[in-house]
Amino acid sequence: MLSLFDIENCGSLFAHFKGFALDGTVAKALEEICREQRRRFALFHREERALLEHGLSPEAYLEATLRGKKRKELRRQQNRLAELGQLDFQRTDGSEEIDGWIDEFLALERRGWKGANGSALDCADSTRNLFRGALHGAANEGKLELLALRLNGRAIAMLVNFLTPPGAFSFKTAFDEDYARFSPGVLLQLHNLALLERDNIEWCDSCAAQDHPMIDSIWSGRRAIGRYSVAIGGPVRRAGFALLLAAEKAKGRLRQINAGKIHKDNEMSS
Repeated sequence: MLSLFDIENCGSLFAHFKGFALDGTVAKALEEICREQRRRFALFHREERALLEHGLSPEAYLEATLRGKKRKELRRQQNRLAELGQLDFQRTDGSEEIDGWIDEFLALERRGWKGANGSALDCADSTRNLFRGALHGAANEGKLELLALRLNGRAIAMLVNFLTPPGAFSFKTAFDEDYARFSPGVLLQLHNLALLERDNIEWCDSCAAQDHPMIDSIWSGRRAIGRYSVAIGGPVRRAGFALLLAAEKAKGRLRQINAGKIHKDNEMSS
């Protein structure tokens, strides 16, 4: 695989590989191949995103992760929401009426801030078609789970999970911002804790950004995700990458030294 980058990326010194779970088989295989081929490589970026891990019941997990005051507040929000009409939770595998569900999700996401700034899936044919194709493919393989919180039949929060035992991926979520004061997305995530009851699912990756304000407060586990840079090309280009790598490491050490000095100065002035 890496030999293709040597040939096709003429002039480039390295290739980026991002989104790798650092404890996963793909990242380990990449490192092993680089060592076998004597390619320089480096982990240039690392982040941790929320992970749901098997081990507790949904009720016990929620009690362990959320303070009693927060749990009480969520119960209050759900009760106030139910006062507005018929509140229902829906879970399906996409085997029926999947196109209608997809259309509803796309419209819901587009009505919010993502639609306003042009980043909603429905804002471009490419992302819209990718989403539709991914859900159809997962449904055909029996690996799709669709969740929705509905008020008087209308979805106010929706969530897509991909089930890939022994793990799962919480792919996409959207909520109606008109009901933001009731935290419908969080309420839907409480139902999503039912993943803990699946014997064949040991973990679920949130696929969320690091320090996500919503999911980080509910899911206590963390999964390390990294971006690798790998030397490509012939000896000259690989030597160039080695110089860049050395310079980057030197900058990193300098940043650490400066951070240490600032910390020490702050201690002396306090």
